[in-house]
Amino acid sequence: MKSPALVAALTLGLLAPPLWAGPENVADPGNYRTSFTQYFSGDRTANDKQVIRIFANETAIAGKQKDGKLPYGSVVVGELYSVKLGADGTAKVSDLGQRIPDQLAAIVVMERGKGFDQGYPDALTTGDWEFAVFSPAGERLDKDITACRTCHHPLSDKEFLFSYQHLGQ
Repeated sequence: MKSPALVAALTLGLLAPPLWAGPENVADPGNYRTSFTQYFSGDRTANDKQVIRIFANETAIAGKQKDGKLPYGSVVVGELYSVKLGADGTAKVSDLGQRIPDQLAAIVVMERGKGFDQGYPDALTTGDWEFAVFSPAGERLDKDITACRTCHHPLSDKEFLFSYQHLGQ
């Protein structure tokens, strides 16, 4: 017979890594704008009608500065903005050659946790990073994160981040 404490610990996931993979493993980033460091702002390479602002928690920044590795507990948050469009439907560009942001469209979160690759095929593993998408109001959106994993999978030499070179600079 199992003790109530053991059942509670297993139920709360205190004794083992997650038994399933998925965005549910990623916590709401909360007050990331005040508690994380913004380390990049610019055009998003994956979408020519978006710009991105990227923030990282202290765990990620300290890991990059120490040995270049981002340890478990690292969290990276990206604010995705639509851009102002011209009459022809193309993105308006500033005199600096950058797209001009318009509205906050989504908040994307990458969190590194033990076992977060569990259950994914090799082609979708990302070094135990998991992905989730939130609305600008902070509500978790039910988005298929396969595209996130596919795009980040080849970046193992950069801790699976497109913005790795900018982190902690």
